[in-house]
Amino acid sequence: MPRIKAVLMDLDGTLFLGESTIPGAPESVRRIRELGLSIAFLTNNSFYSRRMILDKLVEAGIEARPEEIVNSGLAASEYLKEHRGVCRVFPVGDVGLVEEIVLGGHTLVARGDEADAVVAGGTRDISYWRLVEGHRAIMNGALFIATNKDHVYMTERGPMPGAGALVSFLETSTRRRAILVGKPERYIADLALKKLSLRPEEVVVVGDNEEVDMALAEAIGSKGILVLTGISKNPSSKKWLVAKTPAEVPEKLSLLL
Repeated sequence: MPRIKAVLMDLDGTLFLGESTIPGAPESVRRIRELGLSIAFLTNNSFYSRRMILDKLVEAGIEARPEEIVNSGLAASEYLKEHRGVCRVFPVGDVGLVEEIVLGGHTLVARGDEADAVVAGGTRDISYWRLVEGHRAIMNGALFIATNKDHVYMTERGPMPGAGALVSFLETSTRRRAILVGKPERYIADLALKKLSLRPEEVVVVGDNEEVDMALAEAIGSKGILVLTGISKNPSSKKWLVAKTPAEVPEKLSLLL
């Protein structure tokens, strides 16, 4: 059996609830590093760019380096470069997604009829007319990318509508299926594995959502640890280990080493 060398660590619902740090999260990450394991912070959240995520982690007292962060905005930008090259993008998402698109060398456009691609992600500020422009772009043949299809986003006040709600709007109106680059699809995991120079069987996926994080672990052939501080409260499967809080994650990891 290959030795476990790294953790693919989810953020929302696992280390954070909205802007609040879940108790025990900084200590958990520190203890994981003390076990000699590398970490890739792997998140579907496209509200934030990698730069913004790094600031959030450091402010919470969680040791992190820029190269350890892989988010769905980066995944979308990389997917576009691989399949369309540097192109004109109409974003339906928040400032973090926009930043990742620009960092990828793509050009932002304000009109749907100018777009080679539409990238849809979570946002706290959406207008009907922005959705209309996205709809028109897709109907005109633009590539349709979804950063994630999470049905909810966990916050201090409980779950709020996730990016999947916006993606579903556009999928319904256009009758086109978005290409998903975030979890549980393996594209985003492959980006993290490439950064780590590891194989799937050498990593453990840690997250709070059975339908997303644990489904990713199953899809790539990795072990999984489900943390019960976020979306999934009652595990439906015994395929993965369960940690009640992030503080228990290092203990569960020790069982796999």
